[in-house]
Amino acid sequence: MMRFLAATLAAGSLLLASPAAPAADTPPDEARRIAEKVTTAGAALFDAHDARAMGATYDEKALLTLFEKEDGVLTRQSHEGRAKIESLYAKVFENPRTIKSRNTVDRARLLAPDLLAIDGTFDVNTLDPNSPKVAFHQVRQRKDGKWLVLTMEISILATD
Repeated sequence: MMRFLAATLAAGSLLLASPAAPAADTPPDEARRIAEKVTTAGAALFDAHDARAMGATYDEKALLTLFEKEDGVLTRQSHEGRAKIESLYAKVFENPRTIKSRNTVDRARLLAPDLLAIDGTFDVNTLDPNSPKVAFHQVRQRKDGKWLVLTMEISILATD
């Protein structure tokens, strides 16, 4: 389970945000450019096993939700606040190994000039062809020039 959990924590989730019009006067490519930049940086932090740096990408009051399905039962774990999220990453990184993760942005849109929604897939380790690919959804807010995670939903669902 920890391997699947580790696979998911760098970037992503299952539930989609409700549709909203893009921010006025914002080119559609801008949302994708920002999303790819922040998720690429997140994957690099994950590869470095840096729990403190990962935690710093979250807002102080962020909510990280993990969905997992085992034996047909869907469970949900929630972690609220930067300190608890950093602690979770520290547990995931307890037994580090060489990895090269990657986030793929499927959809990105600016809900407002300072609010970004991203849906995508996190490949835990591109060096391993059997590496789990984990769906994610996140909402980020720009604060003091940084795009901080407000909510992150990660789906760890085995494919049958």
